[in-house]
Amino acid sequence: FLTFLQIPKRTNWEEYIPQGSDQWESQMAVSQLFDERPVWPKDSLTELLVDKGFNFSDHLLRRLLSRVAYYFSRGPFLRFWIKKGYDPRKDPDSRIKLNLCEIIGFCPFSFGVSCRLKHRWEDICAFRVFPYKCHTTLQLFELGDDYIQEQIRKPPAQTICSVSFSK
Repeated sequence: FLTFLQIPKRTNWEEYIPQGSDQWESQMAVSQLFDERPVWPKDSLTELLVDKGFNFSDHLLRRLLSRVAYYFSRGPFLRFWIKKGYDPRKDPDSRIKLNLCEIIGFCPFSFGVSCRLKHRWEDICAFRVFPYKCHTTLQLFELGDDYIQEQIRKPPAQTICSVSFSK
C-alpha cells in the first residue's frame, strides 16, 4: 500500500523474465493495459484479461500487477492499480473515477441479489445490471452514459487530486 509522497518508479521487468515464455506473455498483456491508460480498477483489469484469454489466480495477478503498478492505501485512488511512474495526484484528468454505490445510494444485496451473481464489467458500466459487490469502484470514463461522458469532457475544476478532495 502506498502511503508516502513519492510514487514508485517504473521497473524494467523485461530484464528478469525470459522473452517468449508464458510468464513474458502474461506480463506483457498486463503491461499493455497500463500503456493504454495509467489507472485501473482491478475488476476491469481482470475482465479484460479474461477476454484476451488469460485467467490468472489472484496471487499471480497480484504479482504481475506489482511489477508494473502500485496502489494507495487511502484517499481518492484507493482500490485502483496505478502505473509505476505515474502520479494521479498531479493529473487533473485522473479525477474521472468514482465509487458507484456511493452514487446510487444503496447496496444491491439489500434487494436480495445473490452474492454469487456475477455480471460482465461492461454490463455494470452500462447500467444494465447492478454491481455484484457493495463497494464497486469504477472510472467515470468506463460508464456507458452520454450525460456522464459529456460532463467528464469538461475542463477540471481543480489542478490536483489529493486525499483532501475525497470524502
